[in-house]
Amino acid sequence: MITPGKRNYILLSLFDFLYLFAWSSTMAFFVIWTTQHLGISATKTGLLYSVNAFIALLMQPFFGFISDKFGLKKRLIWILVAMLLPVGPFFIYLYAPLLVHSFWLGALLGGVYLGIIFNSGCGVIDSYIDKISRRYQFEYGRVRMWGSLGWAAAAWIVGKYIDSNPNLAFWLASFAIVIAAICFMLTKVELTEAEMQKTSALKVSHALELAKNGQFWMLLVFTLFVTQIYDTYDQQFAQYFSLQFPTPEEGNRWYGILASIQVCGETLFLCLMPWFVNRTGAKWALIIAGLIMSVRIVGSAIPLGPVWIGAVKMMHALEKPLILVSVFKFIAANFDNKLSSTVYLLVLFVASIATAIYSPLAGYLYDTIGFAHTYYILGGIAGLFTLISIFTLRDNREPTSPGTAPGTGVTQAQ
Repeated sequence: MITPGKRNYILLSLFDFLYLFAWSSTMAFFVIWTTQHLGISATKTGLLYSVNAFIALLMQPFFGFISDKFGLKKRLIWILVAMLLPVGPFFIYLYAPLLVHSFWLGALLGGVYLGIIFNSGCGVIDSYIDKISRRYQFEYGRVRMWGSLGWAAAAWIVGKYIDSNPNLAFWLASFAIVIAAICFMLTKVELTEAEMQKTSALKVSHALELAKNGQFWMLLVFTLFVTQIYDTYDQQFAQYFSLQFPTPEEGNRWYGILASIQVCGETLFLCLMPWFVNRTGAKWALIIAGLIMSVRIVGSAIPLGPVWIGAVKMMHALEKPLILVSVFKFIAANFDNKLSSTVYLLVLFVASIATAIYSPLAGYLYDTIGFAHTYYILGGIAGLFTLISIFTLRDNREPTSPGTAPGTGVTQAQ
C-alpha cells in the first residue's frame, strides 16, 4: 500500500512538472516572442520584465505571510491554479494585441497577471512544497527536479514551433494547468491540532522580528547583487545566443535544443544537490553557486562562437539546482520554520525590486554598448559580492526539527 508521503511526493512532482511546463511554455521564449514576433525592442522588453517584477514585489510580502498563515492548507494554491487556467487565451487574445497597439496598457495588465501567477506564484508553490516535504520526510529538491523536466519538455516543444506557430505554446500552458489541478486535488495533507494552532497564532509582529536577524539582511544582499544580477543576464540570453547564427530562426531552433539539454541536466543535479548541500552546508553551497554564476556571465562575453557560448550555458544546469536547494536549507538553518514562506517570499520581493531596476538598465546597455560589454559589467558585480558573502553569510549546520509525523487529532487540509 502506498504511504501518504509517497502519494504526495508523486502528485506534487507531477503538479510541479506541469506548473513549470506552463511557465516555460509562456516565458522561456518570451524575449523571442516579443522582439521577433511582436516587433518590440530590447529596451521595451526589458521594461516588460521590469513591470512584471514591480507588480510581483508588491504582492510577495503579502503572499509570504499569508502562506505561513495558511500553513499546509491548500486554499492559496487553489487561487493560483484558478488564475493560471486562462493563461493561454490571455496571451493570444489580450496580451499580444495590447502590447502591439497599446504598449503601456498591455505592460500594466500583463504585469499584474504574470506577476501574480509566475513571479509571486512560484514562491508560494515552492515554499508550500518545501513545507510538505518536511512534513512527510522527502527532499524538496527531488520534487523540484520534475519541475525542471517540465520546463525542459516545454522548451523543447516550443523551440520547435516558436517560429511557425507561437500560439501553440500558450494553449499547451492552459492544458498543462488543467491536469495540474487534478493532481493537486488528489493530494492528501493531514493537519494536526498543534499545526493549526501554530499557524493561527502567527502575527505580523512575528514577521517584523526578521529585521533583527543579521543573516536575513545578508541573504538579501546576496540575492540583490549576485542571484539577481545573474537572472538579469539570463533574461535576454536567448536573443544574444540567436545572434551567433546566420539567421534568427536557426538560432531559435538551437536555443530550444540547448535549453532542453540544460534543463535535463538540472533534473539530474536536483536529485543530487540535497546530498551535496547537506555536506557542504548551505552557506558554502550559496558561495559556490555565486562563483558559477559569475564565471558563466563573464564566459558568455568571450567571442568564441555559438559552441562556446552554448557550453557556458550548460553551467546553468549545475547552478540552478544548487541555488534552489541551498536557499531553502539556508532558511531552514537560520530562521524559525513557521516563517519559512515569509522569508522566502521576502527574498523574492528583493529579487523583484532588483529586476525592476536592472532589467531596463540592462536592456539599455544591450542596445548601446552590446551584449558582451554588458556581460563583463554584470559578471564583475556578481563576482565581487560573492567574495563579500564569504565573510557575511553564516554557515549554520545545526539541524532543524523535522516535520511532525501524522498522528492523532488530524484533519484534512483544505
